[in-house]
Amino acid sequence: MSNNCLTQFLLALKSADIEKIKAVYAQVTKDEQIEVLKFLFQSAQSNTVLYGHYQDIASVCLQAARFPEAMIAAINSLEKFAFFSTPLIQAEQINNLNPQGNNILHILLSQMSAKDNGLNYLRTLLHFESKELLQNALSQRNAKKLTPLECYLAFNSHTAPLSIQELSALLGLMEIERRHISAVEPHNAKVIESHLQQQHRLSEYKQFLLATYYQSNAG
Repeated sequence: MSNNCLTQFLLALKSADIEKIKAVYAQVTKDEQIEVLKFLFQSAQSNTVLYGHYQDIASVCLQAARFPEAMIAAINSLEKFAFFSTPLIQAEQINNLNPQGNNILHILLSQMSAKDNGLNYLRTLLHFESKELLQNALSQRNAKKLTPLECYLAFNSHTAPLSIQELSALLGLMEIERRHISAVEPHNAKVIESHLQQQHRLSEYKQFLLATYYQSNAG
């Protein structure tokens, strides 16, 4: 972020004046808004005592302006999702889409690492946060007509068997999605299978997950 923008934002933070923070955030460019949000995330990661404080400031910022479209694709890890999901839910922006029609769940599930246990985290979040907003985000289709879970099956690089906890969470998410999608897209199964074959990632376990997902949604 530019020195001038950073100085203004830090002064607004120091003042603890919510309206001033909103005003500064709303008047800067989209690129500078991205830099502000990155600054808040990085500050929270480096100071766990103030994690909630920086998350609250992010919520204040999103009350002043929409979450930048260009930043949706950057929410590709559980750490980032954990920080931004609450502000996005509070601002009712968890369903925001980028030009490719992806919300942050499409991005997260496509790219998150299996070791993060992100599926279990997401299922737990669905029990404690604003259910309706998250359920809607989980059932949204992108420009390629894929839901976030279909993006997980197609694009997530993890091909080894999931832990029992993560598999249970995935099955739970499939059940939640099944209750909320307006229509099944059965041809997506062949599209995803073809993509996985081309990428040499069509393991037996991936085939099992694909069969489980589409049989579940066909029921």
